[in-house]
Amino acid sequence: MLNDDAFGAYAVALSVTGFAALLSTGGIGQTIGRMTELDARRLHGLMTYATGLGAIAAAVVWFTAPLWTVIWDAPGALGPIQWFSISAGFAPLLGFAAGYVRRIGKFRQLAIFTLVANVVGMAIGVAAVLTWNDAETLLVFPLVAQLVTLIGALTLSDPRHLGFGSIASARGDVAFSWRVTVASLLSYGIGNIVKIGTSRVLGPGYLGQWNRADVLSAIPFQQVQAALIPVIYPEFRHDLSGSERTRTVWTDMLSLVAWVVLPTSGIAAVIIPTILPVLFGSGWGIAIAISPVICVAAAIQVVSTLLASAVEALGKFRWIWWTQGLLLLIQLLAVLAISVFQSIVPAMIALVVTMLAQHLVYICLCVKDDYLDGRRLLTTYGVVTFASVAAYLVAQSLLWMATSLFALAPAASLLTLIPVAALILVLWALRWKLTPVKIARKYGLLRG
Repeated sequence: MLNDDAFGAYAVALSVTGFAALLSTGGIGQTIGRMTELDARRLHGLMTYATGLGAIAAAVVWFTAPLWTVIWDAPGALGPIQWFSISAGFAPLLGFAAGYVRRIGKFRQLAIFTLVANVVGMAIGVAAVLTWNDAETLLVFPLVAQLVTLIGALTLSDPRHLGFGSIASARGDVAFSWRVTVASLLSYGIGNIVKIGTSRVLGPGYLGQWNRADVLSAIPFQQVQAALIPVIYPEFRHDLSGSERTRTVWTDMLSLVAWVVLPTSGIAAVIIPTILPVLFGSGWGIAIAISPVICVAAAIQVVSTLLASAVEALGKFRWIWWTQGLLLLIQLLAVLAISVFQSIVPAMIALVVTMLAQHLVYICLCVKDDYLDGRRLLTTYGVVTFASVAAYLVAQSLLWMATSLFALAPAASLLTLIPVAALILVLWALRWKLTPVKIARKYGLLRG
């Protein structure tokens, strides 16, 4: 119902609030996740710290909204940004509560609350868009979902660990959280400099196209990432000094995740451009064109961010600063290319190159300090890449077959199900010999 300019304003508001949330959450959830013991005094201090940061963040977002519209060259984003100051205010407390619930192992309960929160938010958000039909109404869904999730996380928490206390009792935790904050702010710049350049050079409408492509191409992978990393992050506390176990487990962990997400991205790169116009209607040609690249970049991001989270948990901030500096340089070069060529293509190239560069640097550093088995990991990545390309080509061939048969007779397109069924049967017959299945069985994720 809303055009690309409206979604461009919405994307700007999301980005600005994301910046404020990074600044205000300050790595609070990660700080709790790496605690070896949960101490009530430290947790009370962190909760006080989170509440104060939220109040400051909300005020900053509200009063700096006009400045952000100038930076992004998106005047229509003023209202959405100011409304999103509510989100910035709740973000630190949500980070505290969600981090605590994950630390005590209540992943399933938190996931259910999050699902309910999003369903409720979507229902109310759709009603709001139908009623008022403007960019501000797009904010109803995320704001309601965030508030309901916060209520659920606080409900799941142990009351003994909730309350306010002296921030001084959590001084060491606050110090770590601020180092995480600096790293997160650099990541924000890496993730948004190209988007700012796209908005200023090509216009907010291009950002709206990018936002719509993200919904189907990147968000599903980001949901996998959002489910995966908070669960695994607390376990990195066992690897702070490194060991032979770390070298084996980290290598298997990255290999298994790569086997899951990369071939999936090859299939998604074929399917998403096909279904996007069906779901969104006409007028989204740019979104259709860039969605395959976003699928690939998002899949690489899952694996890359997983290793980056491990590096962060180790406290290797010197590695992080140097790596982020390199990635910022890539982003600046991409913005220059966008200006010169007046095209969104450099932005898409930068998406993939940035994730690959980050992952490669961290692999080299982790291999050097014996956290990873470099030879085995790179061999696996080579095989996974080949499998992903094969998945893309097979999916493309099946789509071409279905389209051609449909042109002859709609019912004939069902014949495409025959090779699909044959492929599934072959994979099922060979399942115990497949590398990801072997890794999953090794760690008890699968039985058989």
